[in-house]
Amino acid sequence: TRSTHLKSQVEPIQTRIRNIHLHSNIQMGNIISAVGGLVMVIAPTIGYFPQYREIQSKRNAEGFSTKVSLILLVSNILRCFFWLGKEFDVILVYQAMVMIVAQLVMLNLCISLRSDPGSVLKVRKGDLHNHDMGFSKPSHVQKFWDWNDFSSYVYFLIGFAGIVAVLTFLFLGFPFYVELLGFLSLSIESTLGIPQLLKNHQTKSTEGLSAIMILSWFAGDLFKTAYFTIIGAPLQFLMCGIVQLLVDSVILFQINQYKT
Repeated sequence: TRSTHLKSQVEPIQTRIRNIHLHSNIQMGNIISAVGGLVMVIAPTIGYFPQYREIQSKRNAEGFSTKVSLILLVSNILRCFFWLGKEFDVILVYQAMVMIVAQLVMLNLCISLRSDPGSVLKVRKGDLHNHDMGFSKPSHVQKFWDWNDFSSYVYFLIGFAGIVAVLTFLFLGFPFYVELLGFLSLSIESTLGIPQLLKNHQTKSTEGLSAIMILSWFAGDLFKTAYFTIIGAPLQFLMCGIVQLLVDSVILFQINQYKT
């Protein structure tokens, strides 16, 4: 009888201890998930901080191709609309929003240097707008994404987002349109490093390009590709990550090849 009474007292204590452990594990899991999500949102933009500081300190933006900003802005706007039709992990939407802000900041700095008398861009206006693809372009093509005022870029982006918003409102119920949005978003994003790669090849130089930024690209793309695989993200995300890793590797090779 005494042993039964003792057992009846011990069992509730053991149950409470198990519940405390379970609650602690859940809390720890939530903390880890929140930290991982925060890293996913912020990490892709971290590499642009050293590039921003280098451009700002040297008053020279020639090492950075603003076509990179064009690709990231367009692809991330499309990603936000893609989410409306196919609700994948919302962390990837927050990531897109933060990247849009980061690229607007980078773009504003580069454009401001075009009217700065102390800037190298005053001598060679437009970061390789005649040579990004290795050949001369017609004058009407040169003008696109080579405007001298930041407001023109903002107007273009607002117009682009407005057109996509109207199309999405009209065709959101069509699976083909939704998948097309995802394909375009991730296909465009996968070309992120190509303008920089071509610019490096054309000039046979990576002067002014932050190696830390490219390393952060590679590390971020490796991390997010693994993340996409783990969470079972749409195939478009996985393919984008693989292509970006290949391009990042080539740019890192160029940095080593062209170093002085």
